[in-house]
Amino acid sequence: MDDIYLVEIRLAMTKWRIGEIVSSLGRIFSIDNYLEPHPHLTLFGPLSLKADISSGDLIEAVGRVATQFDPVSFIIGGWELRKGSHGSVIAFSVQPSDQLRALTTSLAELLSNIALSHNLWDANPDSKWFHVTIANRMDDDQASKIYASLTDQVQKDRSHGLPLWLGTLLGRLVNGKAEHMVQPVPIDETGLRITIMRGEKIFAEYDLLEKCWIGGDYSHDTKSWQTTLARYRQHSGFELLDPRFSHPDDIFLISDLHFGHANIIRYCSRPFLHSDVKEMDHVLIKNWNYTISPANRVYYLGDLRYGLQAMSALEYRKKLKGNITFIEGNHDDPELCAVPSAILDYGGFHFLLIHDPAKIPKTFDGWVIHGHHHNDDLPRYPFIDFLNRRVNVSAEAIGYIPVNLNTICNLIRERMSEGKTEPVFHSYRYGSEK
Repeated sequence: MDDIYLVEIRLAMTKWRIGEIVSSLGRIFSIDNYLEPHPHLTLFGPLSLKADISSGDLIEAVGRVATQFDPVSFIIGGWELRKGSHGSVIAFSVQPSDQLRALTTSLAELLSNIALSHNLWDANPDSKWFHVTIANRMDDDQASKIYASLTDQVQKDRSHGLPLWLGTLLGRLVNGKAEHMVQPVPIDETGLRITIMRGEKIFAEYDLLEKCWIGGDYSHDTKSWQTTLARYRQHSGFELLDPRFSHPDDIFLISDLHFGHANIIRYCSRPFLHSDVKEMDHVLIKNWNYTISPANRVYYLGDLRYGLQAMSALEYRKKLKGNITFIEGNHDDPELCAVPSAILDYGGFHFLLIHDPAKIPKTFDGWVIHGHHHNDDLPRYPFIDFLNRRVNVSAEAIGYIPVNLNTICNLIRERMSEGKTEPVFHSYRYGSEK
């Protein structure tokens, strides 16, 4: 195996969540021997080098392509089943960005000159199957039964209109069947480094932000990775470096910051180091105060802090600018004097502000602004849902920076005037906060 290479993107921010799901599948279906030990997104290969081509030539070629690209985004979605050359493969689907497609095409064009790929997709990168392998080399019949169980439960949960976590729980309590215990995770990931594997070990890794090869420190739990995450936040606009101007009449909204909650970094794949929750708090408070002036009205839609590492709610409140109205969430402290909901008429729209959209009164016929759903079910709770007239201002959906209500109103009006009613999944993807 030492002469077999693979060019890939290791999962980073989603690593913990994906790992938990893969481990659960292994236990439930007794397929531990087939599981992929290190879930990743393959860019090219597995490959063997052609005669007279060295590993240094491979590094030089990958670097030549990589230097042309910034971090590449993709969305990890539902289950997929395909037949491979060595048995069936169960995988997470991947929705690639244009940048990811361009990267794989460029790698295929250059590496095909120096390497022999053992992956049929590399000969036709325009039709490449983007996926994250869960289990492979499986018996076709066994894989088909597992896949049928998984997809059947997804359809049941959706038909009942249940959140994924609730459908999972009810399935376990009522049916007691294994297939009710796991669900796919539609969630964003961004490739910050390109990794070359040699056999089962990391051979080299290229940082797409630094535009250089990393020297030996490949762990996702180190200061080096923390620095990479900081650069990514700043590059993507998730961490503000300078204050923004706000008009005194501006109204801002945000929800579910979860100050002091280390595990929210893992649950929601936030771009922070899990072991340093203080850094997350610092960045989120800075983003708030660089956006909001003392004169601005702010509606905070629930779940300010959580966990043993968190300061008190009032201590966090003292650090935040603005005239804040707190909407009651699941984990809020009484001293915040939060209200259950609020009604707001603004920009020609009638808004209900509430933490959990499941608690919307049936008689309300306007637009709803809510939190509660971080990025665990973005297909059903995107940033803007035109069909259900909902706006999700959870921190992950708006890029960890309070969103201006005027921005929301303008975006709704603009898209509706153009007849576009497709959901807007993130505010930052549409330039509303940049």
